[in-house]
Amino acid sequence: MFDFIAYPIGHFLRFIYEVLSFKNYGIAIILLTVIIRTLLLPLYIKQYRSTSKMGEIQPKMKKLQEKYKNDNEKLNQHMMELYRENNINPAGGCLPLLL
Repeated sequence: MFDFIAYPIGHFLRFIYEVLSFKNYGIAIILLTVIIRTLLLPLYIKQYRSTSKMGEIQPKMKKLQEKYKNDNEKLNQHMMELYRENNINPAGGCLPLLL
């Protein structure tokens, strides 16, 4: 099921192991982890920014929820407008969690 991820990571781990002169899988795993975390750093930064922006507009969101508690369609419309005004993608912070 996860072969498309497992094989490349396994081969890269084996490559790191072979490159190390003292052949230590523990250090190879640590290096692989550092490399992967470094590659994903821009996504983590984007997630952090998205989360902080969502926190900033939280009071406005609560006011909208109270105002339109019986009308979900208008609530969704105004929420999307609020997201658009503040350049927020509501799903923007989810990608790093999936990776």
